[in-house]
Amino acid sequence: MQLHEFSQTLAEVIEGPADSDALIRAVQYLFPCEAAFAVLNPPSGPPVYLADSYPDSTSKAAVQLYVSKTYLLNPVHNAIRNGISTGVYRMADLAPDNWSATTADVIADDSEEIKFRTPGWPHGLQEACLLVDLPGDVIGEISLARETAPGGIPEEDLEALRHFLPLIRLAFLRVSKNKPARVGRMSPSLGAFGRDVLTAREAEIVQMVLKGHSSLSISLELQITISTVKSHRRNAYAKLGVSTQSQLFRAYVDSCDIGTD
Repeated sequence: MQLHEFSQTLAEVIEGPADSDALIRAVQYLFPCEAAFAVLNPPSGPPVYLADSYPDSTSKAAVQLYVSKTYLLNPVHNAIRNGISTGVYRMADLAPDNWSATTADVIADDSEEIKFRTPGWPHGLQEACLLVDLPGDVIGEISLARETAPGGIPEEDLEALRHFLPLIRLAFLRVSKNKPARVGRMSPSLGAFGRDVLTAREAEIVQMVLKGHSSLSISLELQITISTVKSHRRNAYAKLGVSTQSQLFRAYVDSCDIGTD
């Protein structure tokens, strides 16, 4: 941790001359990591890209794919939509019990802590996310990725970020003035997917599958038997013309007509 560098760089952001890149750099002094990105999450629509420190064009393209499409299946995005409190979290703590996907836009990867990776995203990283509340129901987010280590991200590293969260919020307020998070096009709702052909219960279960829940998790949350869950899944898959979870993810992502900002 480089507190002097952190405080000096953050002060430059709060005072005005520095930008979103400097905000990321400041936080990385506090929480050393390989790469990070910063976005604004408006109350609806896709995230608004601010900056990233990913090292190459391939991974930078993956960040752009995330903000244009794969954010819809991301645990942090869904936690924000579900009203998560601002703070600092491990990505793994926000992921459902069966987080996994395989499509042209999201790839199953058992080496990842959420079993999921956007094409081009570097392998073998574990993530923490920092969330701050901003005017207009906007949530400022910095995602911080470091090399996976035994035991995951230490609690003391998260506490260091939490300790300075009020100051980081002030810096976010400054940079967000230069790129306001206007409410964009409404993103296709997970719950709306397949509603034209599915029953209400089938659509509800498909939504939970898309978010990464297992049949057991769905059974416990909806208080129905596993055999009932599996029956609804089979019926829903047949109506949607898919036979596997991977094909279901593909069908959902293909149904999203979302462009970049």
